[in-house]
Amino acid sequence: MTHATLVFISLILISSCSSTPLPDRSNASLLETENPTYPIHAARNKIGGFVKMSFDISESGEPINIKVLKSAPERIFVKAAIKALSNWKYTPKVENGKAVVQQDLTVRLDFKME
Repeated sequence: MTHATLVFISLILISSCSSTPLPDRSNASLLETENPTYPIHAARNKIGGFVKMSFDISESGEPINIKVLKSAPERIFVKAAIKALSNWKYTPKVENGKAVVQQDLTVRLDFKME
């Protein structure tokens, strides 16, 4: 193949790979959750509680910048709550046809013995 042919084919491939604009979405949508694992110590002692967290959703729909705002009892459920939230999946917020970070969301995960 000649150099010109390779350049032409490359241009066609690059132009066909350009992304189609996404329809605008004012907020991210939750697709998939994961329940937290109940800490063994808390389960054995029948301890319940909660963890309230703030987080952002990335352009790819993953929770990022997770911060604990409050937990009760302190620290018992934090690790399990952060791990569970880290595995949630979202469809991202879309502005002007492009996925963007959605900031300052909050969630409270409750831990109850049933």
